[in-house]
Amino acid sequence: MLPSDLEAAISRIENPPPVLTKHDFVRRYSLGEFGNRSPTWDTIHEAIRDDLFYSGLIHIRNRVAGAETWYNVDPTMAMEKYQECLSKGWKPDQLYFSLMAPTEKTICQGEVFQSADRGLALYYTTVAKPMREALKENAIQVYGIRAVETLKYYVDPSSYDWLQVLLERYPSHVVEFSTYSVELGTVPGMRTIFWEVRMY
Repeated sequence: MLPSDLEAAISRIENPPPVLTKHDFVRRYSLGEFGNRSPTWDTIHEAIRDDLFYSGLIHIRNRVAGAETWYNVDPTMAMEKYQECLSKGWKPDQLYFSLMAPTEKTICQGEVFQSADRGLALYYTTVAKPMREALKENAIQVYGIRAVETLKYYVDPSSYDWLQVLLERYPSHVVEFSTYSVELGTVPGMRTIFWEVRMY
């Protein structure tokens, strides 16, 4: 029989609490709870101390659901852009930073969830632009077996398997993802970044 503290730890992994706020999501995302992600920093000061920060473009992200986000920021200009955000009223604890994914290598991106009446639901696009822009330009909605087969066609097998884990662990949540033509992120061998897990 397992010790009670180990049982509790396993239970938290298999049955995590729901994601109720964007702040909660970002904290758990940064810890790697949701799987493969872009390298991410909690503050601008953490970011600029990391050599990895200077290896590509930066995405300044927001802890406020649906709020503004800034793509393709040159890392040498990130502090200036950050100060500009503060001057517009954003607070330091509302912003966090990720390495920008190679948007031009996007093959599929979107949102997936288990619907109450139509099975798996997938809202996606194959437009190679940042997700908000891409979904506005051309989005497709499919359900059930069509959603399953679409995901299997575009998403690499290990990422597809992890997506099933996320959907099982986080019922009533939407999983936001992007799949690329190259491996990238914090988990070796994967081509899919899981950007967000949130209640719907």
